[in-house]
Amino acid sequence: MIAPRKLTKLVAAAVLSVALSALSLAQPAGPNGLVTAQRTASVTAAQFNKRTAAVFGPDAPGSLRGSLNLYKVTYRYRDANGRNAILSGLVILPVNGAPNGLVIFNHGTTVYNNGMPSRYLGSANGSEPETAMLAFASGGYAIAMPDYIGQGDHTGGHPYPANVVNSFAGMDLVKPARATARRNNVNIGEALFVTGYSEGGGVAMAQVRELERSNDPAHRVTAAAPASGPYDLSGSTVEFMLEQPTDQAGFVVRTYLLGDLVYFLHKNKGVKITDYFKPSMAFTINNAYGGKVKDADIIKRIGVTAVLMRAKNSIFNVVTPRFKKVMETMDLRDPAAKLLKDNDCYDWSPRARMLLINLDGDTVVTPKNSEVTFQAMRRRGVGRDQLRRSIIRDPNLNHVTAVPAAMLRARNFFDNGFPGVRDLDEN
Repeated sequence: MIAPRKLTKLVAAAVLSVALSALSLAQPAGPNGLVTAQRTASVTAAQFNKRTAAVFGPDAPGSLRGSLNLYKVTYRYRDANGRNAILSGLVILPVNGAPNGLVIFNHGTTVYNNGMPSRYLGSANGSEPETAMLAFASGGYAIAMPDYIGQGDHTGGHPYPANVVNSFAGMDLVKPARATARRNNVNIGEALFVTGYSEGGGVAMAQVRELERSNDPAHRVTAAAPASGPYDLSGSTVEFMLEQPTDQAGFVVRTYLLGDLVYFLHKNKGVKITDYFKPSMAFTINNAYGGKVKDADIIKRIGVTAVLMRAKNSIFNVVTPRFKKVMETMDLRDPAAKLLKDNDCYDWSPRARMLLINLDGDTVVTPKNSEVTFQAMRRRGVGRDQLRRSIIRDPNLNHVTAVPAAMLRARNFFDNGFPGVRDLDEN
């Protein structure tokens, strides 16, 4: 049996959950949307450079001069139903300024609320917020990381894997991040970069599209590097979910992700979990999700329940026949299928330069997402000067351990464009 810790790492950055929640606007905000900005930690150059060398090795993307300050921010947000809400996030500012601009980093799938970016305090913990900080801060960039709806300080369900819905959390953080910099006399260049990994890769893709649609000069995207995201939710991602895994890890990944999706629909749309999962697994899901249980413990609970149900590593043995049919037919009358379809974000034409990054052989987010997206954009006339791919081909990496390699490629792309990236796909 695979250890829960290893399974947690395989799924903690994975993909899938759905639509919206609201929180009344509790305090006034300025025209830039910023409500509060509290410095929560500082990282010295010595600490930063030691950790960068440990994470990236000989490919470390430069050294930091000066230090970094980390700010937990809260900011105004308007949800899809037009209701006011306050979200939380993390803003990282180099004390010497960020002349190269602002990077929005969108995090991957995680359930435990204390793992959100706004809770990160600069420690050497191998988390995605740490990796993003190490990848970009030494390059003259400020970094903004949204917690997303239903995470961090925002109560309610997290719309998972709602790429489009969650994209606005980072989009609406741009102006508050710049306001935080001004309040602390830190100069940020005008350039705006967008990236993210796993769930965050899908969010980043939709985010670029929504930023470009806004036609707001403050939202003009310079370049984007979505990585290993579920862009084709209703096609490639559903096909992946329906595959019959041959090992425990594949089964747990699928159950974990579908559980996150169904739990959101239960809490925010009033659906019955037992309409989607058989009673024993429905009970486990109802008591595991919501942000208070650590991911490792969720994995343990799913694993134990599956053994008791004699699931034999088949998702079809834990979901209901009705839900199986919904996924097979993509019946849009069902809220789960509709959410997936509404949050597809692969078939469009970006104006900003875009690098699609993915891990070859990824067993959590199928590489077909990137392939389908790349081909759809090419068919729309997006050429080599505008769009390229970079495939990480390293059999020693998995979906989680590939995060540093992906962010290193994003950093090189933001620094020097396509010529700065090794291993560009030939297409």
